Amino acid sequence: MTTTTSPPQLFLAAGEVSGDVHGAALAQALRALAPEVELVGWGSHRMKEAGVTVVEDLVPHAAVGLTENLGAVRPAARAIKAARAWLSRRKPACVVLIDYQGANMVLARHAREMGIPTVYYISPQEWIWGFKGGPAKVAKQVDRILCIFEREAKVYRDAGGQVRFVGHPLLDQAPEAKRLADLRGRLGIPAGAPVLGLFPGSRRAEIGRLVPPMVAAARALRSEIPDLEVVMPLASPHFRDLVAELAGSAARVVEDAPGIDVLALCTAALVASGTVTLEAAVVGTPVVAAYRVSPLTAFLARKVFGISHVTLPNIIAGREIIPELLQERANPEAMVAQIRPLLQPGARRDAAVADLAHVRGLLGERGATRRAAAEILAAAGLIGLEHPA
Repeated sequence: MTTTTSPPQLFLAAGEVSGDVHGAALAQALRALAPEVELVGWGSHRMKEAGVTVVEDLVPHAAVGLTENLGAVRPAARAIKAARAWLSRRKPACVVLIDYQGANMVLARHAREMGIPTVYYISPQEWIWGFKGGPAKVAKQVDRILCIFEREAKVYRDAGGQVRFVGHPLLDQAPEAKRLADLRGRLGIPAGAPVLGLFPGSRRAEIGRLVPPMVAAARALRSEIPDLEVVMPLASPHFRDLVAELAGSAARVVEDAPGIDVLALCTAALVASGTVTLEAAVVGTPVVAAYRVSPLTAFLARKVFGISHVTLPNIIAGREIIPELLQERANPEAMVAQIRPLLQPGARRDAAVADLAHVRGLLGERGATRRAAAEILAAAGLIGLEHPA
């Protein structure tokens, strides 16, 4: 009599667009190292395309801010309840938490109670915002923390965590020259034409608040620069109708290319403060960052956060290398004034490119996603740490 053994399972948990992107790359790396593994979890269309069985898509509900997050509470609670039942029934080899701090920390607690190993990949960045005690909570709740910044790794080690610095996965996603040339050809952008990118974020509230002033700025710049091309990548199919309505004919919405590819194609870009600012460092495209939240969230943030900057490259560099236009300053006039010198050769643009290159040098080496995959499989007991990463 023969018996069959079910393939090992990993539960991957991502709840935002950036986590979906990193989760998809991670899924491919996991499959390359362990083809037999079955991947299940929270994610969106990119993780589905990478072969993950997505049981919950929380991307449409993702938000930043106190009042903004209220609409996400109920969907996240339902997802956690369903995931807890799934974990209890299936007992996967490991639970992999990808960013998305609030729900993922609850999921980590449930997994720990069931004796399921947990790994945090792209861990909570409370260390950036100056919250005391946050890293210790993660270190206590999670078995292994895979850090993407060296400073982050030190913070979690000091908090007692089992830590590995793997480097930043964005380095693995940077496009090659041929891929960029193909994209330019598909979009029909003439060689030498300046390209302005609009990157309003990957959450519904961000898009609603930032697309209108970005579009107004783009229209004003096009009146000054007649051959200016304006492009806007679609962060998620969930927001296709919203973006089309807000952008109108002012920008070419790009759906069939990764956002980092579109950014690399740009001469300069107006961006939401978030992951895209680090993508700018990776590909060397000068950007101006903008962000708007509700007045209540802004008031509380000013009271709580003890930091001078909000974009990661500025925090990493310890000074403002990317202009930040926050709240009322995120208006078309300020955007035009800040982005105009970055669209043409000159000292301002040269300095921005050099500063971004410095930040890129602090992000580690390529191969972060594969190193993370090897650590996860080791935590799950599916390979040894000596496995090449």
